[in-house]
Amino acid sequence: MRVVTVVGVLLAAGAGGAATLSAQHAHQLEIGGFGSYTRYDKLFLLDNQVGGGGRLGFFFNETLGLEVDANIAYPFPKAGGPHTQMRFGSVSLVLNSGGQKNILYLLGGYSRLDMGVNPPYNFALHAVNAGLGDRIFFGSRLALRLEARGYYSPKNNAGSYAMFGGKPVVHLLGSAGLSYFIGGGGGGGPRPTAPPPIPKEKRDSIIAAGGQVPPTPPTQPARPRGGPRFEERTSDWAHKWYWGAQGGLFIFKTNYDSYAFEPTFGGHWLITGKKTALYVAYEQSFFLSDRHTTIVEPDGTIEPGNVAFHDMRRIMVGALAFPAQTRIEPFGGGGFAIMQLLNPAVTCSSCQTLSQFSQLQDEADAAASKAFFWWMGGIDIKQGRLALYGHYILTSSARGFLLDGTTHTFQGGIRYSMGTAKEGVTEGH
Repeated sequence: MRVVTVVGVLLAAGAGGAATLSAQHAHQLEIGGFGSYTRYDKLFLLDNQVGGGGRLGFFFNETLGLEVDANIAYPFPKAGGPHTQMRFGSVSLVLNSGGQKNILYLLGGYSRLDMGVNPPYNFALHAVNAGLGDRIFFGSRLALRLEARGYYSPKNNAGSYAMFGGKPVVHLLGSAGLSYFIGGGGGGGPRPTAPPPIPKEKRDSIIAAGGQVPPTPPTQPARPRGGPRFEERTSDWAHKWYWGAQGGLFIFKTNYDSYAFEPTFGGHWLITGKKTALYVAYEQSFFLSDRHTTIVEPDGTIEPGNVAFHDMRRIMVGALAFPAQTRIEPFGGGGFAIMQLLNPAVTCSSCQTLSQFSQLQDEADAAASKAFFWWMGGIDIKQGRLALYGHYILTSSARGFLLDGTTHTFQGGIRYSMGTAKEGVTEGH
């Protein structure tokens, strides 16, 4: 009987927590970033490693949500040698519970574990993931999120069979980060409400007894919890000067190296019109190791990987369209960019003279900088003067460039309105 009572109390607490959550977090969007620490399966012979990533989630109702997340780390083999890239991407269902100041949750779903570019780790696994965590709120919109998660791959593909013999793989990951919630009513506890009006019978009895009836509070127009609805965009977006910062991954390949995923950071200006905006950005990608490509040497010799380079910078100018005019809206556009690969250095085993070596170095320097077209598409989320966004950038290919084919960039960031970008007409001057 005691066990039944305890179970009933837990169910009642869960129902109460769900009701509170419904009033605060249903239909909210969660955006967050985190740092991580991964313990890799012992079959991989990799050192445990810190990393980082981001997530985007949505609350369907008070208890159920869906989220996608990605994590990247660069562990080193225990036997020594260069690091490899470990990229985990997941889509999960989230079951939420908890109270007003914290929300406990369970999650589970599908993951793709991409094991990098350097043999023997150049393969990918399909896995399931499961985890548990807690969101601890500081105010109504910001929360500390702590999570522990496991990844399980029941069998390996052909690319990894020779190394692991088809055995199951289990990775464990712990993460801590911050999440920001947009929409809904926000967390952090119930908000004060106006007292209900006094019934007419009670008012009459108070007056008959010689008492004084409290004044009726003034009525105010109904307003959605947490501010205007997403489709009710404020009108102050037009003709503003936004300053922003962004970060993400720059993805490219060469005629020698396969695809590489390198961190990139930058800043931008966004000068808005009515439904369009001018976009000007500067970005730099900091490579975690040298990348290589191949160019023909002066005497016609082809030495694979004879050009090494490190880091990339890019200047972008273009126009973006914001056609929906909503608080959460898609945007897209395009423009021109100048991309420069930094620190190109050549090796030339066939060069017999200094002039031949200098000729090859000059060719590498000339091939390290080109102009491109770019196209962008993304989602913009506006909250007052602040805007959060995520976008994808595709650049065109260029003949004679050290990179091979198109490049891809996934970024997220924040921008803030610094005031009007339109001069008004004044008198007296």
